[in-house]
Amino acid sequence: MKKLVTLGMVCLLILAVTLITTAGSQEPAKAADALRAKIRSEYGVELPPLPVPVNNAQTPDKVRLGEALFFDPNLSACGTIACASCHIPEKGFSDEQQISDGCGGATGRRNSNTVYNTAYSSHMFWDGRVQTLEEQALGPVVDGAEMANTWDNVLSYLNTGIQPVSKKEFPEARKFYQEYFQTVFGGEVTTTTVTKAIGAYERTAVSFDSPYDKWVKGDDKTLTGQQLKGLSVFFGKGNCVACHQPPNFSDFDFHNTGVPNAGFEVADKYPQNANICGGLPKSVDPGRGEVGFFRSSCSDLGKFKTPTLRNVELSLPYMHNGKFGTLARALSHFEELAKGTVKPAVGTLDHKLVKGAFQFGSGGGQSDDLKNVTEFLKALTGTQLKSPVGGIAPPALK
Repeated sequence: MKKLVTLGMVCLLILAVTLITTAGSQEPAKAADALRAKIRSEYGVELPPLPVPVNNAQTPDKVRLGEALFFDPNLSACGTIACASCHIPEKGFSDEQQISDGCGGATGRRNSNTVYNTAYSSHMFWDGRVQTLEEQALGPVVDGAEMANTWDNVLSYLNTGIQPVSKKEFPEARKFYQEYFQTVFGGEVTTTTVTKAIGAYERTAVSFDSPYDKWVKGDDKTLTGQQLKGLSVFFGKGNCVACHQPPNFSDFDFHNTGVPNAGFEVADKYPQNANICGGLPKSVDPGRGEVGFFRSSCSDLGKFKTPTLRNVELSLPYMHNGKFGTLARALSHFEELAKGTVKPAVGTLDHKLVKGAFQFGSGGGQSDDLKNVTEFLKALTGTQLKSPVGGIAPPALK
């Protein structure tokens, strides 16, 4: 009898603990459901239709041609640097380098930006100096710190299969380009048709099937408890959503986030600064302020375009100058901003980031809030394009 009583008491205790635990677990679930409903209401659950120029319709052959051009190193003067050298699909369309190497070991001024979901942006590059993917594709070919070529050389190679600088012959590339330029553009090989093809390929770099996307559509099993906590901070007191709004997790606008110099900003790196706002040190990156020398104010100094957070786990290092090597360190910068301990290298800190505008937890080292947000950002990893067989190389016939 005594054993039965004892057993009964144990069972009652287990039942009580179970009920308490269940009741406790229902509260976070209710909070998550409420937040999901709010996100759905304010931001939706689907990407908008893909913006495609009326004069550059997407076709499979055009995309295939654009992919070949994107991965062909013969578009560079040295014959070793392709678009994909700095924008590797499997690495978030970055290359894990703070500053990418161009022909002859030349280095640029900024970190290679991701291509993922850039099709939805109305401005390209960190400073937004052009407005379309086609315009963007014009620049790297002739940039001395990147591919260091001329468009005359590029068009000559595409027509003949002979790399003008090295004089090497690539007959399979010639056959491929003749076939595809004929099929897609009626045989017209110009800077316009080349950049249209590259733009068409870059528009396929759209990521939208991450664990977050599945969760916001109703699947409760795709996010961990820690990621849900991070999501709550991201959309709540951390106010990350002020600039990184779904569904692309960017407003594609320009902000001064107070990122410090990375150490490579040497004298004469930015010679145009003599024309801006009465003159700045030539070792300071003016960001958006560099675009147009006749602004009525200098409010754009130090501003850079908000990058998408889609596949951000893959696209390290972070910020316009690759200053931070990990997500945790990048987020620590914003924790420092929240404490008011950061001053921008140039310009004025964005009003959304001044002390008191947002909050993160406190404590020694990185706060739990930031650790949780770091894990949430990993839940934005989704679709990844794959490099073609052979990777960076001149194309061959299928």
